[in-house]
Amino acid sequence: MNTPKDDHSVTGSPLMCLEFIVIQTIIWGFLLHILSYFLELFVIMPLSDYLKSLSPFIPGLYYALKLFAWPGVMITALVITIIRCILRRTTVTLSGSTVIIQRPRHTDRLAVTDFIRPKTVESYVSVRFAAWVFRKRYLIFRGDTGKEVKYRLYEYSEKDLEHVTQLLTRVTRTENLDEDYRTEVIMDAFQNKTEIRLDPRRLWGRMAGRLTMFCVFSLTVFIVFTCLYYSLLFAPGRYGSGSALTQIAGCVSVLISLGSLFLLCRSLWALAVGAVQKSSCPQKIIFAGDMLQIDQSLYNINRIQQIVMNPPDKKLPLFGHYQITVITTDGRHKYWLGNHAGLAYGTWRTLCRNMQNLLIACPARLIYR
Repeated sequence: MNTPKDDHSVTGSPLMCLEFIVIQTIIWGFLLHILSYFLELFVIMPLSDYLKSLSPFIPGLYYALKLFAWPGVMITALVITIIRCILRRTTVTLSGSTVIIQRPRHTDRLAVTDFIRPKTVESYVSVRFAAWVFRKRYLIFRGDTGKEVKYRLYEYSEKDLEHVTQLLTRVTRTENLDEDYRTEVIMDAFQNKTEIRLDPRRLWGRMAGRLTMFCVFSLTVFIVFTCLYYSLLFAPGRYGSGSALTQIAGCVSVLISLGSLFLLCRSLWALAVGAVQKSSCPQKIIFAGDMLQIDQSLYNINRIQQIVMNPPDKKLPLFGHYQITVITTDGRHKYWLGNHAGLAYGTWRTLCRNMQNLLIACPARLIYR
């Protein structure tokens, strides 16, 4: 079966970029501040009269020196860090059977069959009771000489690396499948129709019931510990000059109240999102040959550009929900399937397995997020 070439790109996490900018700005600001101290001590002060005589002829000299004085060093460090972040920004693109690792100054093109494994290297920096963990993430490929070659993925989170790995391993596994087996899967899909029926009212009812119970529990905890805190606060002579144990109980009450309030808001938000999206829950999903049917909508494999689903091997938390997004030439079509309280985990894995068989000839179009 001839299919068009599929391109899928994964870039670094914006939060990882922000973390890099913050940490590196502090480090570079500290180093530049030390440098400015030595410049002022050994260069600027001995040559102050000479530099003042040059200032009318070099107007930018005054501002250049300010860049190495507080708080100019932080602005300088921020600019340096942003430029570094732009120059090392990495994009991994899967184009057919080629993996493209691209940076603004360099591009590597590798065969997907040469992919070996991902790798995360951790280094620790500790100062007394404080410790920092720095992680470097790589993709390891087989080089021309057969040796392993590491390619750094800058500002990639663990989730981004897992996303790239799942994509590459699934494509590699499919590329290495026996041609007879692949043909057998495709022929079986044409001869046997698979139908998965869902009950939207049951899915929403179980999810809403579980979340409502969680809302009641969170609200009860919030009220109880808030009342406990105010009873300690306004009780004469107990909180202000009371024992350390009483003050600790007051602080713990505040923390538990805030935590329960956050969980209450999160549960209400999940209920609101589910109430809006439950109308897109399908009643039936049918796999027949190279056709995917969701309710009355038919999607031919040649029209499908991408299908985005939750991973089959990862159970969702209470606040999450299963979702299928079918991206075609006509646009994006999203379908809500409730959460694990209503949809059996085995049903979701069956759905994912049938989706993999549907796209067995073009596995890069199936994305797990």
